[in-house]
Amino acid sequence: MSGKHAAEEGKEANLQDALRVVRGAPTADELATVIAVLAAVHAEEEASATGFERKLKSSWSSNAAVMRPAIVPGPGQWRGAYRSGLN
Repeated sequence: MSGKHAAEEGKEANLQDALRVVRGAPTADELATVIAVLAAVHAEEEASATGFERKLKSSWSSNAAVMRPAIVPGPGQWRGAYRSGLN
């Protein structure tokens, strides 16, 4: 008995079947790093596959309508930006 949960042992067996070293002789630390990265990517993909999406903000709460337009630099722009009839 290895002291690990049966589900963990099953995952490790599946992982060993799924990974194959094609070239070179990686150390145990290098293999552990690759496995950790792949497990993190897999967990991230599973989390995004759950269908959780951010709710879009309602346009009713947007303050864009009360904001003034940007002032364009140039001759007479500061004066003309607030004159009626020039907008």
